[in-house]
Amino acid sequence: MPHRSKRSALSAAAALTLGAGLAVTALLCAAVGALEFDKLELSFQQRANLRVAAIRRGLDDAVEVLTITNDLFRTFGEPSREQFRAFTLPLLRRYPFIQAFNYHRVLSDAELAPYQAELARRLPGYQMREKAQGDHGALVPVRSRPLHIIVDYLEPYQGNEAAFGLDLAPNRPLLGAIEQAVASGQVTASPLLRLAQERGGRQGFVLLMPVFRAGAPSATPAQRRAAWVGNTGAVIRSTDLVHKILLGADLLDDAELRLRVYTGDEVQPDNLVYGPPAGAAPAPATPPANAAQAHAAGVEGRTVQTSTPAPAAWPWPWPAGAAVFTRTFNAAGKPWHVQVTPLPQPFLAEHLGSGATLLGGLLFSALTAAFVQSLTQRRRRVEGLVEARTHDLQLSNEKLNQDVAARKATELALQHSEHRFRRLLALSSDWYWEQDSAFRFTHITDGFFDKGHLPRERFLGLTRWDNNAEMRGAKWGREHIARLEAHLPFNDLEYSLVGLDGVARWFSTNGEPVFDADGVFQGYRGTGSEITARKQSEQRIQHIAHHDVLTGLPNRVLLQDRLGQAVAYANRSGHPLWVMLIDLDRFKFVNDSLGHKAGDLLLKTVASRLQDSVRESDTVARLSGDEFVAILTEYPDEALTPEVSARIMRAMAQPVQLEGKEFFVTCSIGVAIYQADGTPAQHLIEHADIAMYCAKKQGRNNTQFYRPAMNEEALERLRIEGALRNALERDEFVLHYQPQVDLDSGRIVGMEALIRWRHPELGMVQPDRFIGLAEETGLIVPIGAWVLASACAQTQAWLAAGLGPLRVAVNLSARQFNEPKLPAAIAAVLASSGLAPDCLELELTESLFMSDVTLAVELLHQLKGLGLTLSIDDFGTGYSSLSYLRQFPIDVLKIDRSFVSDIGASGDEAAIVVSIIALAHNLKLRVVAEGVETARQLDYLWRNGCDQMQGFHFSPPVPAAVFEQMLKDGKHLAPSTAFA
Repeated sequence: MPHRSKRSALSAAAALTLGAGLAVTALLCAAVGALEFDKLELSFQQRANLRVAAIRRGLDDAVEVLTITNDLFRTFGEPSREQFRAFTLPLLRRYPFIQAFNYHRVLSDAELAPYQAELARRLPGYQMREKAQGDHGALVPVRSRPLHIIVDYLEPYQGNEAAFGLDLAPNRPLLGAIEQAVASGQVTASPLLRLAQERGGRQGFVLLMPVFRAGAPSATPAQRRAAWVGNTGAVIRSTDLVHKILLGADLLDDAELRLRVYTGDEVQPDNLVYGPPAGAAPAPATPPANAAQAHAAGVEGRTVQTSTPAPAAWPWPWPAGAAVFTRTFNAAGKPWHVQVTPLPQPFLAEHLGSGATLLGGLLFSALTAAFVQSLTQRRRRVEGLVEARTHDLQLSNEKLNQDVAARKATELALQHSEHRFRRLLALSSDWYWEQDSAFRFTHITDGFFDKGHLPRERFLGLTRWDNNAEMRGAKWGREHIARLEAHLPFNDLEYSLVGLDGVARWFSTNGEPVFDADGVFQGYRGTGSEITARKQSEQRIQHIAHHDVLTGLPNRVLLQDRLGQAVAYANRSGHPLWVMLIDLDRFKFVNDSLGHKAGDLLLKTVASRLQDSVRESDTVARLSGDEFVAILTEYPDEALTPEVSARIMRAMAQPVQLEGKEFFVTCSIGVAIYQADGTPAQHLIEHADIAMYCAKKQGRNNTQFYRPAMNEEALERLRIEGALRNALERDEFVLHYQPQVDLDSGRIVGMEALIRWRHPELGMVQPDRFIGLAEETGLIVPIGAWVLASACAQTQAWLAAGLGPLRVAVNLSARQFNEPKLPAAIAAVLASSGLAPDCLELELTESLFMSDVTLAVELLHQLKGLGLTLSIDDFGTGYSSLSYLRQFPIDVLKIDRSFVSDIGASGDEAAIVVSIIALAHNLKLRVVAEGVETARQLDYLWRNGCDQMQGFHFSPPVPAAVFEQMLKDGKHLAPSTAFA
């Protein structure tokens, strides 16, 4: 027994061998375990950062979408509900986590009732409501208060009906968010609250951005509050936001992570946006108490790692004190906290390497100790046991090699994981960069070079301004360099670079200084992104704001700027400046006959021709409608002459193909010349406009240069126009009647009704002073209707008094002739006055129906169908055509006074009169000569077969009472005169 105990006792050499083996095994196991833990921790951080980035990107997208919606109001003013719906529906489909877009209108207490009544008229059943404070959130009618914030626009309406018409002013948390948004002018998120359209306990929040009055200053909070007219909002269900963001990024299903999202300054259950309650998992890490502390502590936008004791049942790989990762960032004016917690996993699933190392080390140590023990105890059998022990040693070496191979495999896996991380960063929209203490780039990820098409060697080892020469000369560049030299962080530095493909791209970058443990400055690091698409959108919006959408020419805003520059140059150089106002003639006819599509095509053609007719340095702008303005500057070697306007008129006179038809368009041009005399720029356009109207009055298709006398004429025109608008209501118009005499009998057989204006200050105003103005303003339509009704009523009164037979002739204007319900209106006048249709004669000029003969023939036949008499007035001065006379149902030709006045003075004019009479009789038409003033003219007309006459030889136009007395007295041509 003693011998056996001695043999079984462990020798010192074997014990030392065993201890060393165990120590080495422990070290190897610890090293491999540390590598495995680092791998797990790196994987956890990567997955956590992916979710944080996706949530932040989703919030940024929501803010950007709301900003775009707000741009709709800021750029184009308040849209209609249909425009708001058409604009927001695509955004709702693209961003499913947004429940609804709305627009909050700000109303005072005095404005509330009229506005509610107007909406109730257009939307039956509409009622404005508010959430009661003490009724468990019940909806009640709006109470009186100084200010109301009404949910006015709401898309989609279905499912959100409860919020439509809701007054948000009583909601204190929401009102606080609105006040913050107005004060900052930026997008602000409301606190978590129960939405009005939610019937359950689900919560949500509202992104808000104020809308300011167009043109009002908004640089300071006070100015923004004064200009505030409403808010655009995006309603978001808190749970849906995170869920749909993670679902869209394919990050939702990860059984190894637990995600919680909080909003607000503190992480507490009331601020939980997404995730299980705090009691359902290990206690969350505690972030900084508020956003200000978070920023001061440097956690803004960075991962915060805190330790929280794990529960007793929490197994490997996360031991007690496992990390809970928290990331805090600001979005929409609020701090957001994202907590990611790793969940327990089985030990062997992630620790095969360390387990194998431990098992192999223990086995190796035991075998080695046994080997030494055997050597000690069996010295006599050394030779026989050497071979066996050598074999055992070889086996141990193989196992050790396997352990080394496993370690190498682990290291390779870690390298692959790092490579995947770098590729993921390269594929994202952002990139990462680093600079040394001299601001030279030492590292830039591939995303910058791929997106910018830039060579790597052009940047590494150089500063940012080495590749952007304008930075040193520009103010923004000097400010940036000064900020770097002061070792201060910077955000949103925007600049452009030209890539190898020749395309200029815009970039935005953020950076922060890096210091070592001793506080010594080491350089900068930061991220960047490509913002070319955003910049292009801003440029397109800028272009739309200053250019006409249809023609692409500068609009009124840009015109004023160009005109100011041209005036400044004229003052400096002493050379004159021309402002030309170009108005198209008969543009309304194109719109009325071919439609607005053809009108738009004509305007674009005219714009192109105008640009081709002037120099590239000159400005051509569209003022409004069919009015264009050209600004021409004179240079020392290039004087301005009337040939410029002649060249423009020649270009305009070229035919235009519209709807398969060839049109000839002319223009009237007014020119105002600036002689560096200090005339305000706006007056130049007014003067050119006055000169253009003078060109219109002189028959169109000509150019007039402004003279001071034209201003007096324009003022007189404005005075007459203002008085003319009220003349009909004040009963200032009267009718005079000029007799029409039959040349065979000498008796009065009819009369022409002629309007006169009896103005209380101007006296009796003749038609030539106001009829043309009435045509231009459209007042000729109600005035013509009054003339027709008054003449018919007066004629019927004379016929009823036995002073007939009589036929009254009334002139029809171009505006009246183009009225769509003209036949019905004339029939109504005849019915109300009781006048027989054959007692009414309508006088038409040839120009009325020569523009569209087919429509004119149809309309004339409709009028003829009423039983009226139709006559062509001033025949021979318009577009006379025998073929047209055969088509028109005309009864009477009236010879213009210009032909009658030259009878006896010109044989040619007399021959024309005879030809007109013969032509009319051959077509079985009656002939009436106008402007007969002498017995010689009367005798010539009678001898050549003219049927009737009117003129001063018999009687000028007289008031109704005087004409009635003529009828009662039986006034007629004396036989000696009529049958000389």
